[in-house]
Amino acid sequence: MRRTVFLLPVYNPPLDVLARTIDSLVGQTEAADIVIVDDGSLQSVGEMLAPREDIVLLRLERNRGVTAALNHGLEYIVNQGYEYVARMDCGDTSAPDRVAKQRAYMDAHPATDLVGAFAEIVDEQGSHLFFEGTSGGSAAIGRKLYDNAAFKHPTFFFRASCVERFGFYSSEYPHAEDYEFMRRVFEKGEIDCLHDVLLVYEKNADGISSKNRRTQLRSRLRAQLRYFQLAKPAAYAGIVRSLVTLLVPARIWTRLSRLYWDRQRKHMAIKTLSTR
Repeated sequence: MRRTVFLLPVYNPPLDVLARTIDSLVGQTEAADIVIVDDGSLQSVGEMLAPREDIVLLRLERNRGVTAALNHGLEYIVNQGYEYVARMDCGDTSAPDRVAKQRAYMDAHPATDLVGAFAEIVDEQGSHLFFEGTSGGSAAIGRKLYDNAAFKHPTFFFRASCVERFGFYSSEYPHAEDYEFMRRVFEKGEIDCLHDVLLVYEKNADGISSKNRRTQLRSRLRAQLRYFQLAKPAAYAGIVRSLVTLLVPARIWTRLSRLYWDRQRKHMAIKTLSTR
């Protein structure tokens, strides 16, 4: 058995989109198994894909949401004794050496519980929008987490032991479960972010995050309040930002986000890799 496994929850995925994501996972320079959790799709994913030794298909008989799908997959992964879990979403693609780079970092830093990476954000036509991630180590990540996620959740690469130490994904933060999980690991463990761009993240107007934007923002606000620290001015600023974001139309906030990350990039040492 391989040490690393990709965790990919899906619901009614278009075959071509799913195939594109899977191709980027099976094409890794350092092989990893793949656990796909079908969250009650109308057509079983097992009927869409040809069997492969390195792909395990799990299925929930009814649609229960991404948090339940993630936890269903994590239960299997922990029971199978995998060492590392790499998060993934359908539609995104991983750089060929993602597993090699993130696993090498984790092997060299045994105190680190979760490592992310930079992502290239593209539109539905594959055109570049901006890069997203956080450089500067744990301190910079902590500051960013008061405001929002420090890096995209499909770049998560964490020890399976995190589940036993810190718990599964929480159902109390719908559509912001990855943000809360990141906050929890940061509070109780160690997090870092590689400067390498190891993921292409498709920003889709019909994606789960876009369609559930207000629910996601409310959940993020609840997580910010849960981990609120009175002595940290950044904690207050993060809550204000979430409240303002709720009031600003999504298209305007997207433009503001792009300006923010483009400005941040000028001050970051990013190693850009071709993942397409």
